[in-house]
Amino acid sequence: MRFAHRTLRAIGGAAMVGALVLGTASAASADATRNSQWQNKAFDIDAVHKVATGKGVTVAVLDDGVDGTHPDLTNNVLPGKRCKDGQPANRETLDDHGTAMASLIAGHGHGAGNGQGVLGMAPAAKILPIDIFENEGGPVGADNPHACEWDEAIKYAVDQGADVINISVGEDYADDTDKAAIAYALAHNVVVVNSSGNDGAEEKRGLASVPGVVQVGGSTQDGNRWDDDDGASNYSKSLMFTAPAKSLIMATANGDYEDADGNSHKSDYLTTDGTSMSAAIASGTFALLKQKYPDYTPGQLVNRIIKSTYIAKGVDKAKLPDAYHGYGDLSPLKALTADIPKGGADGPWDLSTLPKASGDKGKAAGNSSDSASDSSDSDDSNVLLYTGIGIGALVVIAVIIVIVVVSRNKNNRGGPGGPGAPGMMPSPHAYQQGGYPQQAPHQQQPPQWGPPRQ
Repeated sequence: MRFAHRTLRAIGGAAMVGALVLGTASAASADATRNSQWQNKAFDIDAVHKVATGKGVTVAVLDDGVDGTHPDLTNNVLPGKRCKDGQPANRETLDDHGTAMASLIAGHGHGAGNGQGVLGMAPAAKILPIDIFENEGGPVGADNPHACEWDEAIKYAVDQGADVINISVGEDYADDTDKAAIAYALAHNVVVVNSSGNDGAEEKRGLASVPGVVQVGGSTQDGNRWDDDDGASNYSKSLMFTAPAKSLIMATANGDYEDADGNSHKSDYLTTDGTSMSAAIASGTFALLKQKYPDYTPGQLVNRIIKSTYIAKGVDKAKLPDAYHGYGDLSPLKALTADIPKGGADGPWDLSTLPKASGDKGKAAGNSSDSASDSSDSDDSNVLLYTGIGIGALVVIAVIIVIVVVSRNKNNRGGPGGPGAPGMMPSPHAYQQGGYPQQAPHQQQPPQWGPPRQ
Protein backbone atom coordinates (compact mmCIF):
# COMPACT_ATOMS: atom_id res chain seq x y z
CA MET A 1 0.00 0.00 0.00
CA ARG A 2 1.36 3.37 -0.99
CA PHE A 3 0.85 6.72 0.65
CA ALA A 4 -1.28 9.19 -1.28
CA HIS A 5 1.03 11.08 -3.61
CA ARG A 6 -0.29 14.45 -2.54
CA THR A 7 1.07 13.91 0.97
CA LEU A 8 4.47 12.55 -0.06
CA ARG A 9 7.59 14.59 -0.16
CA ALA A 10 11.23 13.77 -0.43
CA ILE A 11 13.14 14.06 2.82
CA GLY A 12 13.90 17.63 1.95
CA GLY A 13 15.94 20.50 3.22
CA ALA A 14 19.69 20.98 3.14
CA ALA A 15 20.15 18.74 6.18
CA MET A 16 18.49 15.82 4.42
CA VAL A 17 20.18 15.94 1.02
CA GLY A 18 21.69 12.55 0.18
CA ALA A 19 20.13 10.89 3.24
CA LEU A 20 17.68 8.65 1.43
CA VAL A 21 19.38 5.28 1.05
CA LEU A 22 20.78 3.52 4.10
CA GLY A 23 23.31 1.52 2.15
CA THR A 24 25.17 4.61 0.98
CA ALA A 25 24.17 7.20 3.55
CA SER A 26 26.91 8.74 5.64
CA ALA A 27 26.68 8.91 9.41
CA ALA A 28 25.86 12.59 9.17
CA SER A 29 22.96 12.02 6.79
CA ALA A 30 21.62 9.15 8.91
CA ASP A 31 21.81 11.40 11.95
CA ALA A 32 19.80 13.92 9.97
CA THR A 33 17.02 11.33 9.78
CA ARG A 34 16.92 11.17 13.56
CA ASN A 35 17.22 14.92 13.87
CA SER A 36 14.21 15.36 11.60
CA GLN A 37 11.92 13.64 14.10
CA TRP A 38 10.61 16.87 15.51
CA GLN A 39 7.96 15.11 17.56
CA ASN A 40 10.59 13.29 19.62
CA LYS A 41 12.20 16.57 20.53
CA ALA A 42 8.83 17.99 21.47
CA PHE A 43 8.13 14.94 23.64
CA ASP A 44 11.63 14.92 25.22
CA ILE A 45 11.91 11.31 24.10
CA ASP A 46 15.11 10.63 26.06
CA ALA A 47 13.31 11.48 29.29
CA VAL A 48 10.33 9.38 28.18
CA HIS A 49 12.54 6.35 27.58
CA LYS A 50 14.08 6.63 31.03
CA VAL A 51 10.58 5.84 32.33
CA ALA A 52 9.46 3.19 29.82
CA THR A 53 10.46 1.73 26.45
CA GLY A 54 7.58 -0.65 25.77
CA LYS A 55 9.49 -3.73 26.90
CA GLY A 56 7.23 -6.77 27.18
CA VAL A 57 4.42 -5.12 25.19
CA THR A 58 3.08 -6.25 21.80
CA VAL A 59 1.42 -3.82 19.37
CA ALA A 60 -0.61 -5.31 16.52
CA VAL A 61 -0.52 -3.30 13.29
CA LEU A 62 -3.68 -3.94 11.21
CA ASP A 63 -2.52 -2.57 7.90
CA ASP A 64 -0.46 -3.99 5.10
CA GLY A 65 2.62 -6.04 5.95
CA VAL A 66 5.76 -4.84 7.72
CA ASP A 67 9.35 -5.15 6.58
CA GLY A 68 10.97 -6.76 9.60
CA THR A 69 14.36 -6.67 7.87
CA HIS A 70 14.55 -2.87 7.89
CA PRO A 71 17.57 -1.97 10.05
CA ASP A 72 15.43 0.22 12.29
CA LEU A 73 13.03 -2.69 13.02
CA THR A 74 15.17 -5.83 13.14
CA ASN A 75 14.18 -8.25 15.93
CA ASN A 76 11.14 -6.16 16.80
CA VAL A 77 8.70 -7.64 14.27
CA LEU A 78 6.91 -10.94 14.94
CA PRO A 79 5.77 -13.15 12.03
CA GLY A 80 2.11 -12.13 12.18
CA LYS A 81 -0.24 -13.12 9.37
CA ARG A 82 -1.39 -12.13 5.91
CA CYS A 83 -5.14 -12.58 5.84
CA LYS A 84 -5.23 -13.49 2.16
CA ASP A 85 -3.12 -16.65 2.50
CA GLY A 86 -2.18 -17.14 6.15
CA GLN A 87 1.52 -16.56 5.46
CA PRO A 88 3.72 -14.41 7.73
CA ALA A 89 3.41 -10.65 7.26
CA ASN A 90 6.87 -9.60 8.46
CA ARG A 91 8.71 -9.61 5.11
CA GLU A 92 6.86 -6.90 3.22
CA THR A 93 8.61 -5.67 0.06
CA LEU A 94 5.92 -3.86 -1.94
CA ASP A 95 3.95 -1.68 0.47
CA ASP A 96 5.22 1.05 2.78
CA HIS A 97 2.31 1.99 5.01
CA GLY A 98 2.54 -0.82 7.57
CA THR A 99 6.32 -0.51 7.85
CA ALA A 100 6.02 3.24 8.35
CA MET A 101 3.51 2.81 11.17
CA ALA A 102 5.63 0.11 12.79
CA SER A 103 8.68 2.38 12.74
CA LEU A 104 6.84 5.20 14.51
CA ILE A 105 5.64 2.72 17.13
CA ALA A 106 8.69 0.54 17.74
CA GLY A 107 11.60 1.72 15.57
CA HIS A 108 14.89 1.36 17.48
CA GLY A 109 17.23 2.97 14.97
CA HIS A 110 20.53 1.45 13.91
CA GLY A 111 24.27 2.12 13.92
CA ALA A 112 26.46 2.97 16.87
CA GLY A 113 24.26 3.16 19.95
CA ASN A 114 21.25 2.96 17.63
CA GLY A 115 21.78 6.67 17.12
CA GLN A 116 20.80 6.72 13.46
CA GLY A 117 17.50 6.21 11.66
CA VAL A 118 13.98 6.30 13.05
CA LEU A 119 13.38 6.09 16.80
CA GLY A 120 9.83 5.13 17.66
CA MET A 121 7.83 5.86 20.78
CA ALA A 122 8.33 2.36 22.22
CA PRO A 123 11.60 0.97 20.79
CA ALA A 124 11.53 -2.17 22.94
CA ALA A 125 7.97 -3.17 22.00
CA LYS A 126 7.17 -5.99 19.58
CA ILE A 127 5.13 -5.47 16.41
CA LEU A 128 2.53 -8.08 15.40
CA PRO A 129 1.83 -7.37 11.70
CA ILE A 130 -1.58 -8.36 10.33
CA ASP A 131 -1.89 -7.70 6.60
CA ILE A 132 -5.61 -7.13 6.08
CA PHE A 133 -5.55 -6.41 2.33
CA GLU A 134 -6.23 -8.63 -0.65
CA ASN A 135 -3.84 -6.94 -3.09
CA GLU A 136 -0.18 -6.06 -2.80
CA GLY A 137 1.14 -2.72 -3.97
CA GLY A 138 -2.27 -1.08 -4.18
CA PRO A 139 -3.08 2.51 -3.32
CA VAL A 140 -4.62 3.63 -0.07
CA GLY A 141 -8.39 3.52 -0.46
CA ALA A 142 -11.37 1.42 -1.39
CA ASP A 143 -9.67 0.06 -4.53
CA ASN A 144 -7.80 -2.42 -2.34
CA PRO A 145 -10.39 -4.80 -0.82
CA HIS A 146 -9.94 -6.46 2.55
CA ALA A 147 -8.92 -10.10 2.77
CA CYS A 148 -10.37 -10.25 6.30
CA GLU A 149 -12.99 -8.22 8.11
CA TRP A 150 -12.18 -5.89 10.97
CA ASP A 151 -13.76 -8.14 13.57
CA GLU A 152 -11.71 -11.11 12.38
CA ALA A 153 -8.45 -9.16 12.41
CA ILE A 154 -9.13 -7.61 15.83
CA LYS A 155 -9.99 -10.94 17.43
CA TYR A 156 -6.94 -12.56 15.86
CA ALA A 157 -4.72 -9.81 17.31
CA VAL A 158 -6.23 -10.28 20.77
CA ASP A 159 -5.85 -14.06 20.63
CA GLN A 160 -2.22 -13.69 19.56
CA GLY A 161 -1.41 -11.69 22.67
CA ALA A 162 -1.54 -8.09 21.46
CA ASP A 163 -1.70 -5.43 24.18
CA VAL A 164 -2.41 -2.56 21.79
CA ILE A 165 -4.01 -2.63 18.32
CA ASN A 166 -3.09 0.12 15.87
CA ILE A 167 -5.50 0.78 12.98
CA SER A 168 -4.15 3.59 10.82
CA VAL A 169 -6.74 2.86 8.16
CA GLY A 170 -10.12 4.55 7.86
CA GLU A 171 -13.47 2.79 7.61
CA ASP A 172 -16.79 4.44 6.77
CA TYR A 173 -18.98 2.16 8.87
CA ALA A 174 -18.98 -0.08 11.90
CA ASP A 175 -21.52 -2.88 12.24
CA ASP A 176 -22.52 -5.09 15.16
CA THR A 177 -19.71 -7.58 14.51
CA ASP A 178 -17.18 -4.76 14.73
CA LYS A 179 -18.69 -3.62 18.02
CA ALA A 180 -18.51 -7.18 19.34
CA ALA A 181 -14.83 -7.32 18.37
CA ILE A 182 -14.13 -4.07 20.22
CA ALA A 183 -15.94 -5.44 23.28
CA TYR A 184 -13.81 -8.59 22.98
CA ALA A 185 -10.62 -6.51 22.92
CA LEU A 186 -11.69 -4.45 25.93
CA ALA A 187 -12.59 -7.62 27.85
CA HIS A 188 -8.94 -8.63 27.45
CA ASN A 189 -7.57 -5.18 28.37
CA VAL A 190 -6.42 -4.50 24.81
CA VAL A 191 -6.29 -0.87 23.67
CA VAL A 192 -7.68 -0.22 20.17
CA VAL A 193 -6.40 2.94 18.44
CA ASN A 194 -7.82 4.33 15.17
CA SER A 195 -6.89 7.37 13.09
CA SER A 196 -9.58 9.98 12.50
CA GLY A 197 -8.92 10.49 8.76
CA ASN A 198 -7.41 13.17 6.55
CA ASP A 199 -10.33 14.78 4.72
CA GLY A 200 -11.13 17.60 7.13
CA ALA A 201 -14.67 16.20 7.39
CA GLU A 202 -16.95 15.13 10.18
CA GLU A 203 -16.83 11.36 10.65
CA LYS A 204 -19.76 9.85 12.54
CA ARG A 205 -20.07 6.22 11.44
CA GLY A 206 -16.61 4.71 11.25
CA LEU A 207 -14.85 2.25 13.51
CA ALA A 208 -13.40 5.14 15.50
CA SER A 209 -16.95 6.17 16.49
CA VAL A 210 -17.46 2.96 18.47
CA PRO A 211 -17.19 3.47 22.25
CA GLY A 212 -13.97 1.89 23.46
CA VAL A 213 -11.96 2.85 20.38
CA VAL A 214 -9.37 5.59 20.89
CA GLN A 215 -9.94 7.97 17.99
CA VAL A 216 -6.85 10.12 17.38
CA GLY A 217 -6.77 13.30 15.34
CA GLY A 218 -3.79 15.12 13.85
CA SER A 219 -1.79 18.07 15.15
CA THR A 220 1.08 20.23 13.91
CA GLN A 221 4.35 21.27 15.53
CA ASP A 222 2.64 23.92 17.66
CA GLY A 223 0.08 21.47 19.05
CA ASN A 224 -2.85 22.83 17.09
CA ARG A 225 -5.10 20.76 14.82
CA TRP A 226 -3.58 19.78 11.48
CA ASP A 227 -5.45 21.75 8.79
CA ASP A 228 -3.55 23.01 5.76
CA ASP A 229 -3.30 22.71 1.98
CA ASP A 230 -2.00 19.13 2.23
CA GLY A 231 -5.02 17.92 4.18
CA ALA A 232 -6.80 18.21 7.48
CA SER A 233 -7.66 16.03 10.42
CA ASN A 234 -11.25 14.79 10.47
CA TYR A 235 -13.35 15.87 13.41
CA SER A 236 -15.89 14.10 15.57
CA LYS A 237 -17.54 14.13 18.96
CA SER A 238 -15.76 10.80 19.51
CA LEU A 239 -12.29 12.33 19.02
CA MET A 240 -10.24 11.59 22.13
CA PHE A 241 -7.07 13.66 21.56
CA THR A 242 -4.63 14.75 18.85
CA ALA A 243 -1.06 13.73 18.09
CA PRO A 244 1.57 14.77 15.53
CA ALA A 245 0.48 14.44 11.89
CA LYS A 246 2.65 16.94 10.02
CA SER A 247 6.02 16.39 8.28
CA LEU A 248 6.82 13.08 9.93
CA ILE A 249 9.72 10.91 8.79
CA MET A 250 9.25 7.12 8.73
CA ALA A 251 10.90 3.92 7.55
CA THR A 252 9.75 2.27 4.31
CA ALA A 253 9.67 -1.25 2.89
CA ASN A 254 9.74 -0.31 -0.79
CA GLY A 255 10.32 3.40 -0.86
CA ASP A 256 9.75 3.69 -4.60
CA TYR A 257 7.38 6.60 -5.09
CA GLU A 258 6.75 9.89 -6.85
CA ASP A 259 6.50 13.19 -5.05
CA ALA A 260 3.93 15.90 -5.76
CA ASP A 261 6.06 17.23 -8.59
CA GLY A 262 6.25 13.84 -10.33
CA ASN A 263 9.86 13.21 -9.35
CA SER A 264 10.76 9.58 -8.66
CA HIS A 265 12.44 8.57 -5.40
CA LYS A 266 13.86 5.36 -3.97
CA SER A 267 14.39 5.59 -0.24
CA ASP A 268 14.47 3.75 3.05
CA TYR A 269 12.67 6.76 4.55
CA LEU A 270 9.92 9.15 3.57
CA THR A 271 8.30 12.21 5.05
CA THR A 272 4.57 12.73 4.87
CA ASP A 273 1.46 14.03 6.66
CA GLY A 274 -1.63 12.34 8.01
CA THR A 275 -3.55 11.01 10.99
CA SER A 276 -2.23 7.52 10.23
CA MET A 277 0.94 8.67 11.95
CA SER A 278 -1.02 10.31 14.77
CA ALA A 279 -2.57 6.95 15.59
CA ALA A 280 0.79 5.15 15.40
CA ILE A 281 2.42 7.64 17.77
CA ALA A 282 -0.52 7.24 20.14
CA SER A 283 -0.24 3.44 19.94
CA GLY A 284 3.45 3.66 20.83
CA THR A 285 2.53 5.84 23.81
CA PHE A 286 -0.02 3.28 24.96
CA ALA A 287 2.73 0.64 24.76
CA LEU A 288 4.77 2.75 27.19
CA LEU A 289 1.78 3.12 29.51
CA LYS A 290 1.07 -0.62 29.30
CA GLN A 291 4.59 -1.34 30.50
CA LYS A 292 4.39 1.03 33.45
CA TYR A 293 0.73 0.38 34.39
CA PRO A 294 0.12 -3.25 33.36
CA ASP A 295 -2.97 -3.66 35.53
CA TYR A 296 -4.79 -0.64 34.10
CA THR A 297 -7.76 -1.08 31.78
CA PRO A 298 -7.82 0.67 28.39
CA GLY A 299 -10.19 3.25 29.85
CA GLN A 300 -7.81 3.96 32.73
CA LEU A 301 -4.87 4.34 30.35
CA VAL A 302 -6.88 6.76 28.23
CA ASN A 303 -7.74 8.62 31.42
CA ARG A 304 -4.02 9.23 32.03
CA ILE A 305 -3.59 10.67 28.55
CA ILE A 306 -6.62 12.96 28.50
CA LYS A 307 -5.75 14.36 31.94
CA SER A 308 -2.19 15.14 30.90
CA THR A 309 -2.64 16.72 27.45
CA TYR A 310 -0.86 19.77 26.15
CA ILE A 311 -3.27 22.62 25.41
CA ALA A 312 -1.97 24.65 22.48
CA LYS A 313 -2.00 28.41 22.40
CA GLY A 314 -5.34 29.67 21.14
CA VAL A 315 -7.29 26.58 22.26
CA ASP A 316 -9.94 27.33 24.88
CA LYS A 317 -9.35 24.72 27.58
CA ALA A 318 -12.72 25.44 29.15
CA LYS A 319 -14.48 24.18 25.99
CA LEU A 320 -12.62 20.87 25.79
CA PRO A 321 -13.32 18.18 24.84
CA ASP A 322 -14.45 19.36 21.45
CA ALA A 323 -14.79 17.74 18.04
CA TYR A 324 -11.52 19.19 16.71
CA HIS A 325 -9.08 18.72 19.59
CA GLY A 326 -10.67 16.13 21.82
CA TYR A 327 -9.13 16.70 25.24
CA GLY A 328 -5.99 18.29 23.79
CA ASP A 329 -2.66 17.21 22.32
CA LEU A 330 -0.70 14.14 23.38
CA SER A 331 1.97 14.65 26.06
CA PRO A 332 3.63 11.24 26.67
CA LEU A 333 6.03 12.15 29.48
CA LYS A 334 3.31 13.75 31.55
CA ALA A 335 0.97 10.83 30.86
CA LEU A 336 3.63 8.48 32.23
CA THR A 337 4.67 10.47 35.28
CA ALA A 338 1.91 12.83 36.42
CA ASP A 339 0.01 12.14 39.63
CA ILE A 340 -3.32 11.15 38.08
CA PRO A 341 -6.02 9.09 39.85
CA LYS A 342 -6.56 5.68 38.32
CA GLY A 343 -10.27 6.32 37.79
CA GLY A 344 -13.04 3.95 36.82
CA ALA A 345 -12.47 0.95 34.58
CA ASP A 346 -14.36 2.45 31.61
CA GLY A 347 -12.49 5.74 31.70
CA PRO A 348 -14.23 8.45 29.62
CA TRP A 349 -16.42 5.99 27.70
CA ASP A 350 -20.00 4.89 28.10
CA LEU A 351 -19.66 1.23 27.12
CA SER A 352 -23.28 0.30 27.83
CA THR A 353 -24.08 0.08 24.11
CA LEU A 354 -21.43 -2.57 23.46
CA PRO A 355 -22.34 -6.26 23.59
CA LYS A 356 -21.11 -8.29 26.51
CA ALA A 357 -17.88 -10.14 25.82
CA SER A 358 -16.22 -13.05 27.56
CA GLY A 359 -12.73 -12.82 28.98
CA ASP A 360 -11.93 -16.20 27.40
CA LYS A 361 -9.85 -16.14 24.26
CA GLY A 362 -10.81 -17.94 21.09
CA LYS A 363 -10.25 -21.70 21.10
CA ALA A 364 -9.11 -21.74 17.48
CA ALA A 365 -6.11 -19.59 18.20
CA GLY A 366 -5.47 -21.19 21.55
CA ASN A 367 -5.60 -19.78 25.04
CA SER A 368 -2.88 -19.59 27.60
CA SER A 369 -5.32 -19.85 30.51
CA ASP A 370 -7.13 -22.73 28.85
CA SER A 371 -3.82 -24.46 28.17
CA ALA A 372 -2.84 -24.08 31.80
CA SER A 373 -6.21 -25.45 32.92
CA ASP A 374 -5.98 -28.40 30.56
CA SER A 375 -2.44 -29.15 31.71
CA SER A 376 -3.49 -28.98 35.36
CA ASP A 377 -6.33 -31.40 34.75
CA SER A 378 -3.92 -33.64 32.84
CA ASP A 379 -1.44 -33.50 35.72
CA ASP A 380 -4.11 -34.61 38.21
CA SER A 381 -5.19 -37.46 35.96
CA ASN A 382 -1.62 -38.62 35.43
CA VAL A 383 -0.85 -38.55 39.14
CA LEU A 384 -3.81 -40.85 39.78
CA LEU A 385 -2.77 -43.11 36.91
CA TYR A 386 0.84 -43.42 38.04
CA THR A 387 -0.21 -43.97 41.68
CA GLY A 388 -2.51 -46.80 40.58
CA ILE A 389 0.25 -48.37 38.51
CA GLY A 390 2.69 -48.17 41.44
CA ILE A 391 0.24 -49.77 43.87
CA GLY A 392 -0.50 -52.51 41.35
CA ALA A 393 3.21 -53.17 40.90
CA LEU A 394 3.73 -53.50 44.65
CA VAL A 395 0.82 -55.92 44.95
CA VAL A 396 2.21 -58.10 42.16
CA ILE A 397 5.68 -58.04 43.71
CA ALA A 398 4.30 -58.98 47.13
CA VAL A 399 2.34 -61.90 45.67
CA ILE A 400 5.42 -63.15 43.82
CA ILE A 401 7.54 -62.87 46.95
CA VAL A 402 5.00 -64.87 48.94
CA ILE A 403 4.90 -67.55 46.25
CA VAL A 404 8.69 -67.73 46.09
CA VAL A 405 9.07 -67.89 49.88
CA VAL A 406 6.45 -70.64 50.19
CA SER A 407 8.12 -72.55 47.34
CA ARG A 408 11.54 -72.23 48.97
CA ASN A 409 10.25 -73.37 52.28
CA LYS A 410 8.84 -76.44 50.61
CA ASN A 411 12.06 -77.09 48.73
CA ASN A 412 14.24 -76.43 51.76
CA ARG A 413 12.73 -79.33 53.54
CA GLY A 414 15.32 -81.43 51.63
CA GLY A 415 18.13 -79.62 53.47
CA PRO A 416 20.50 -76.67 52.93
CA GLY A 417 21.89 -76.10 49.50
CA GLY A 418 18.83 -77.31 47.63
CA PRO A 419 16.94 -75.32 45.05
CA GLY A 420 15.82 -71.99 46.40
CA ALA A 421 18.71 -71.54 48.73
CA PRO A 422 19.28 -68.13 50.32
CA GLY A 423 20.59 -65.53 47.87
CA MET A 424 18.38 -66.64 44.98
CA MET A 425 15.33 -64.47 45.75
CA PRO A 426 14.66 -62.22 42.82
CA SER A 427 15.01 -58.49 43.47
CA PRO A 428 11.78 -56.50 43.38
CA HIS A 429 13.58 -53.98 41.12
CA ALA A 430 13.82 -56.56 38.37
CA TYR A 431 10.08 -56.36 37.84
CA GLN A 432 10.21 -52.57 37.59
CA GLN A 433 12.92 -52.78 34.99
CA GLY A 434 11.06 -55.27 32.84
CA GLY A 435 7.32 -55.04 33.36
CA TYR A 436 6.79 -51.41 34.40
CA PRO A 437 8.90 -48.93 32.47
CA GLN A 438 9.70 -45.71 34.29
CA GLN A 439 7.36 -42.84 33.40
CA ALA A 440 8.87 -39.46 32.57
CA PRO A 441 7.47 -36.67 34.75
CA HIS A 442 4.59 -34.85 33.04
CA GLN A 443 5.74 -31.44 31.85
CA GLN A 444 3.31 -28.65 31.03
CA GLN A 445 3.95 -27.46 27.48
CA PRO A 446 4.06 -23.73 26.75
CA PRO A 447 0.95 -22.32 25.04
CA GLN A 448 1.08 -22.73 21.28
CA TRP A 449 -1.50 -20.07 20.45
CA GLY A 450 0.74 -17.21 19.57
CA PRO A 451 4.11 -15.53 19.68
CA PRO A 452 5.90 -15.48 23.01
CA ARG A 453 6.04 -12.33 24.95
CA GLN A 454 9.56 -10.92 24.87
